[in-house]
Amino acid sequence: MPEEFFKSLKPILKAMGKKLKKYRIEIFLLITALISTSISLFIFLNLNNKNGEEIISENKIDFLPEKILVDLQGAVEKPDVYEISSGARLKDVLILAGGLSAEADRVFFSRHFNLAKKVADQEKYYIPSVEEVQTGLIKESEQTLNYNQTNNQKTAHQSSLININTASIEELDQLPGIGKVTGQKIIQNRPYHNIEELSAKKIVNKTVYEKIKNLITVN
Repeated sequence: MPEEFFKSLKPILKAMGKKLKKYRIEIFLLITALISTSISLFIFLNLNNKNGEEIISENKIDFLPEKILVDLQGAVEKPDVYEISSGARLKDVLILAGGLSAEADRVFFSRHFNLAKKVADQEKYYIPSVEEVQTGLIKESEQTLNYNQTNNQKTAHQSSLININTASIEELDQLPGIGKVTGQKIIQNRPYHNIEELSAKKIVNKTVYEKIKNLITVN
């Protein structure tokens, strides 16, 4: 049975052999083209992988923080030149220096130095001691003194105003044109979002309001 089967295949194989022999050039060219395509595809994929790796590497380098040098001297625990990342704040440099020393004039420091300030490359900061400020070696700037005086005056003025949201009947009675009856009306109509409500709600008349508007507050 197997012998008969193989005998039956012989004519078929012989016919195929003749056809393959007839188209051997075409078959050779097809195989060559397939091999060339495979090689080209392999090279292309390898080049793409390398380029992708280079791009990733370049991106990683771009994200590395730039380093800068900042000189911090004076009344700090460890005066030195510090290397720190670009975009760092003065607070970060002060931490590296161990903070202010015992000799530092903390009042002067708080007035003249902004811990939230971004430091720049090659900048220098000098923190004075109490002795340096007291002896006049380091002087407070006129701008800072004026700023502090203005703020102190403003604070003093605000503290002298009578808060119509919290004042007692006795405190309200001290205002010109405000007696105990009007004072009680002010208390009953609390809270106030602004002082103009006293006039808008007709708690006081316009004449009285003009007299007290610079003496009262809601804060």
